[in-house]
Amino acid sequence: MPKTRVAIAGLGRAAKAIHIPALRKLPDVSVIGGYDPVPQNMDFPVFASLDELLALKPEIVVIATPPAAHLVIAVAALQAGAHVFCEKPLANSVEEADEIAAAAKAAGRLVCVNSEFPFMPTHLAAAREIGSDRFGRLLFVEARQTFVVTDETEAGWRGEDLQRTFKEFGTHVIDLCKAFFGEQPKAMQVRMPRPFAAGGPDYLNLVQLEFSGDRVAQITLDRLTKGRHHYLDLRLVGEKGTIETSIGGSAEVTLGLRPQGRKPFVDLGVHMGGVARLYHGDRYTTLAKAPLDLFADATARLFRDFLDAIGEGREPPNGIAEARNTLDLVYRSYAEAEARRS
Repeated sequence: MPKTRVAIAGLGRAAKAIHIPALRKLPDVSVIGGYDPVPQNMDFPVFASLDELLALKPEIVVIATPPAAHLVIAVAALQAGAHVFCEKPLANSVEEADEIAAAAKAAGRLVCVNSEFPFMPTHLAAAREIGSDRFGRLLFVEARQTFVVTDETEAGWRGEDLQRTFKEFGTHVIDLCKAFFGEQPKAMQVRMPRPFAAGGPDYLNLVQLEFSGDRVAQITLDRLTKGRHHYLDLRLVGEKGTIETSIGGSAEVTLGLRPQGRKPFVDLGVHMGGVARLYHGDRYTTLAKAPLDLFADATARLFRDFLDAIGEGREPPNGIAEARNTLDLVYRSYAEAEARRS
């Protein structure tokens, strides 16, 4: 069978660390070329203009540029007859997302946004437990990030964007919450304190999403911290059990006493990419572990689903409507936070 011809627009960190390794995992995909204004040494042809890349007639264009370029590249790719696999966030505004949606409809092509976190093994395992006999109905989700900001993390367009944290990372957490609850949030409450006189980016996000049945997700993204770095920790509380997941390698030794019988215990855990555990009291079952390349691994899984959706003529996961909803929630969050501050 012929391989799916894929081109990549933008050959920076996201392409090199996530998208290219992900595509290499798919034997029925061929990377036929890339576009980047900055010369790049790759093992496929690289062009200095988007027109030259689209002249290759790719079936799918992967957009791995900063968000400001997504609209122009997506519309051009769709008009050239390609489907689009776009890095998150989809666009710099809901209006831009609507322009991309209109172009996709006119071209009869599909758009998928790379919100890969729900496709990580730890989060897939957690989602499968919802409704099970040992977890029950999902009641509450707590998502927490403590992220140590450095000159390296703030280099380039990310550090220059005053809507730094929730637009760039909050999209992932919103999509995780929607996947776990299986619905769109009904309401939200937002605080984004900026405790410095000069203002600065939104380094602290306190967001509560409300779902049906008086169920809630509490999101804390803390990039003010000078303490320990935790990329993302989740706690899913069910009627019969609690699931805890983490992203990021760790090694831990836990000492303690069991509540029943006061018996001492020692647990040693080494998790290279992340782990998901189902707890009943102090006792737990490991549901899944994540690989070291968890971002590329999850992106490959999502891209595979995108290929299947194209073949079956159906809406893909994280399609244009879902991505627009997430983007709308992000910008509504900023608007609410600003209104509370004024």
